Amino acid sequence: MKHTIARHLRNTVLVGATALSGVLGATIMAYAQETITVVNASDAQPSNVMPGRAGNFPWIRNVFETVFDLDPVTYEPVPVLASDWTVSDDGLTMTLTLHDDVTFHTGRALTTDDIRYTIEVARNPETAHQLGFIAEQIEEIEILSDTEMVLHFSRPLSNIYEFFARTVVVDQETYDQRSDGSQVIGTGPYTFAEWSPGARIRLERYEDYRDPEAAAIESVDIAIINDPTATISALRSNRAQVAMQVSPNDGLEFSNSPMFNVVPTGGAQIPLGLNVEMPPFDNKLVRQAIGYAIDRERINQQVHDGLGTPTALFWAPGSPGYNETLANHYSYNPDRARELLAEAGVENPAITIALHALPGQRAVFEIVQNNLRDVGFDVQADIVDTPTFGQRQIAGELGPAFIQLQGMVGLSVPTLISSVPGIRQDNPSHFWTEEYAALREDVENAVGTDELAAAVEALSEYMIDEAFNLVLVQSPSLYVTSTDVEGVTFASTGALVLIDAEFN
Repeated sequence: MKHTIARHLRNTVLVGATALSGVLGATIMAYAQETITVVNASDAQPSNVMPGRAGNFPWIRNVFETVFDLDPVTYEPVPVLASDWTVSDDGLTMTLTLHDDVTFHTGRALTTDDIRYTIEVARNPETAHQLGFIAEQIEEIEILSDTEMVLHFSRPLSNIYEFFARTVVVDQETYDQRSDGSQVIGTGPYTFAEWSPGARIRLERYEDYRDPEAAAIESVDIAIINDPTATISALRSNRAQVAMQVSPNDGLEFSNSPMFNVVPTGGAQIPLGLNVEMPPFDNKLVRQAIGYAIDRERINQQVHDGLGTPTALFWAPGSPGYNETLANHYSYNPDRARELLAEAGVENPAITIALHALPGQRAVFEIVQNNLRDVGFDVQADIVDTPTFGQRQIAGELGPAFIQLQGMVGLSVPTLISSVPGIRQDNPSHFWTEEYAALREDVENAVGTDELAAAVEALSEYMIDEAFNLVLVQSPSLYVTSTDVEGVTFASTGALVLIDAEFN
């Protein structure tokens, strides 16, 4: 039996056997039929199951489920835990009906009170859910029964499905015990069985899952390997069969082999943020100089093999209000950068740029560093592990400059402006003005495509001029998989979904 989410998310890829050093021949093959091995550069963050974290993408949508997902092509809602729903004509209420046979991995039945609890957790600022602001617009949660509920909104929420698609439903009885990995409890087809921080994650099939035909493969091994060379070696030797978020260069290489599939999914913006409260970036001219100094096309070609989109905007090309002229406003012009620095009276400024300790981010930094040195900056790196970077980002303590990695390509502009850490309120650039707030409000309140496009363009023009956070490139995420297993799909977030995976 094929599942609703799999029918709609038809980016089919294939995965294979587990890595077992020292085990040969028939023993390897016997074990391989029970286990899939996935390689990922980032470790799990079970304490952060609601905020999007790259280390959670291989497992989170196999252990947890959402009320809805979004079709990756049409962005229409796809029910997962919901069996039925209606929205009132005025857009102010949503009536939800849940499947009545869903259980958590503890055996407890899912009820509408768990959805209520999940919404409460999501809108708690301490959760740092990127879309928690949407949950804040849910004024009242009316429980009708264990499977029926009504959500009352303060205003029509066109992005409520985006919220549900990026919010995993959690178990209120164990949620506060998740951080050490001992109680990571969801309703998905796999359980979070074992976690060796920095090394390995193991998932095991949930035997009491509501569909007995789901999760044909018994277990999932996720190896944490942040060395690209080691990842490539593991794939080629069949010690691993899925690699998450590989570089475009490696992805193109594997695309020429009949033994592998390369799947683009999700995507990310790579912005450079500048703290407007710290010299020299308290001067707008210096921020604008940074915009002109960086060669976005070089980043796209050298780091992303030309697969990305050089742009200074956060919005997806083709979305309402996306303006090509504004997107290319900061085309590479080092002479103009030097002129602006001279006009600002700034000479040879020394800055530190914080970045994730990920290979792709290091490669971007090297180009940015060379570009900025060319126009007179003295640039040093502050390389930070991903969990620490996330904590500092939330606290607004990334320093004078920072290269971010935002996996939110494809979301609507009204959602992006309040979810992307670099541009939402309390952003690490510490940028907030009355005009910025008013322009954002115009986007959020726009009715119809034409009104939205005009509001987005006005906001874009202001953000380009203020230059407090400028995208360098938008790039798809690439996964490489072997051709030994079929039925693997991806959620709209880019998270791996193994519910229908099976060996050929």
